[in-house]
Amino acid sequence: MSRSRPPQTAPRCPRTTWRRLGGAALGAAALAGCGAPPTLVTYAPGSAVVPPAVAGSVAAAASGPAAAEPIARVAATTGDDSNSVRPANYQSDAPEPAASTPDGTGDDAAVAPLPAPLPEGLGADDPAGDTPATGEAVLEPLTLAEAEAAALARNPTLAGATAAVRKARGLYTQVGLRPNPTLGLVGEDVGEDGEPGRYGVFASQTFVRGNKLELSRAVESWEVRGLELRAEAQRLRTLTDVRQRFVRLLAAQRRVEIADELVALAESGVRLSEDLLNAGEVARPDVLQAQIQLGEVRIARENAAVARDAAWRALMAAVGTPGRPVRPAVGSLEGEPITADFEELLAGILAASPEVAAARARIERAKAALCRQRVQPIPNLNAQASLAYGVAGEEPVGGFQLGMPLPVHNDNRGNVAAAMADVHRAAADLARLELNLRSRLAAALADYQAAQNRATRLAEDVLPAARENLDLSEQGYRQGEFDAIRLVTARRSLFEAELARVTAAADRQEAAALIDGLLLSGALTDFPDAGGDNLQGVGLRDQALGGQ
Repeated sequence: MSRSRPPQTAPRCPRTTWRRLGGAALGAAALAGCGAPPTLVTYAPGSAVVPPAVAGSVAAAASGPAAAEPIARVAATTGDDSNSVRPANYQSDAPEPAASTPDGTGDDAAVAPLPAPLPEGLGADDPAGDTPATGEAVLEPLTLAEAEAAALARNPTLAGATAAVRKARGLYTQVGLRPNPTLGLVGEDVGEDGEPGRYGVFASQTFVRGNKLELSRAVESWEVRGLELRAEAQRLRTLTDVRQRFVRLLAAQRRVEIADELVALAESGVRLSEDLLNAGEVARPDVLQAQIQLGEVRIARENAAVARDAAWRALMAAVGTPGRPVRPAVGSLEGEPITADFEELLAGILAASPEVAAARARIERAKAALCRQRVQPIPNLNAQASLAYGVAGEEPVGGFQLGMPLPVHNDNRGNVAAAMADVHRAAADLARLELNLRSRLAAALADYQAAQNRATRLAEDVLPAARENLDLSEQGYRQGEFDAIRLVTARRSLFEAELARVTAAADRQEAAALIDGLLLSGALTDFPDAGGDNLQGVGLRDQALGGQ
């Protein structure tokens, strides 16, 4: 008769074993880099990150002149300094803040990236669609300065530009973060020959080589700079649109006033015809002709009021406050004449245009991306360490692994060629933009000069003659020398000349506003996003960590 054996249980782990396991975990964590947060690289203006696979001499690059401003003119082709990655200097005006530790103290090992300054008029606390304050006087005149201030605060495209810049900052931060370590438990020989086996911890870490993360952040820094410049361009587009629509509102109001004057003039003409009919000096058709003209000018008056209301709604749409009641606008259709010639205007626009500056920033970004792709073949290092103990008190067993991919098949030559093509494409786009600005300025200046000529001739020649013609026609009609047709024609000629002068003055001021706004218009133009839908910095971070 055999005796039943009790179930075998694993021996209890002594306290010293647990202490050893805890010490092994702490050691592995320190090996993996968990003990300190990663340092975020913040680029200073003029700094240069020279990848060893690209630069010929690090010392020469370090002793060279400081990098130029990102909007400095760059050549269409890359020269000897094209391998030098010059990050955008959007962080140069403020000191680097240290990241706060849990106890509230700063830590030099963790430096948060500095915020990029927003273009003027794009403050973080600006409202983006507030309704007008209650109690606002409906008939209080609207000024251009008030419309501009409201547009800078409430136009939704400017709020979108602010969000895009902030998103680009987030991508800039993300692409430079080091990969997280991996920490876990390991069990070996569990259940072999009825033994409990060995248990321990392991830690692994990927070490990114070739300055890939720093170079990726250099690329994104130029992306931030470019979006800041585009946001400034959108601000100018908004102001230009507001100014042009304000001019249209003033012109529409003036047309209503002219129509009112002509209505009063036509009503007096009807009364004059009726008085002369009663006196037996004119026939009934003269009265009917005067009444017909009165009806026509009343229709013109109503249409002018409709156009005025439409101009108000268009202005409020550009401002970002739709639905506000119609108010009178105060301003003048006269302005300082543009005396500079075409070449002077073009030189000023090319020097100050944020469009041109953004195109130059795209060239610098393409250069930085080229340097980034050239270091991609440098393999990352994958390290893993483990430490295990037996539960019965055996001596600890350690192990480690080191590995990296070998760039024998994929040396990233395709991405390097594509990045080089992007550099040339960005340079060609800058040349295209300069020619496009020249063409746009030629059209705008021609419109301004043509409108100026019309306004001058109408004010100096046509309008005085039309007024004198109307006075003489009324006198001759009273004296029976002229018929009603001549009087009606004289009134119509004056009305058309007044409207033509208003149109010419408005066209002139709209063209001047476009030139003053650096040829930028479109208050409701869609603003480009930062990085599309890829929240890893246009794939640069994934590429840096993947090692392929």
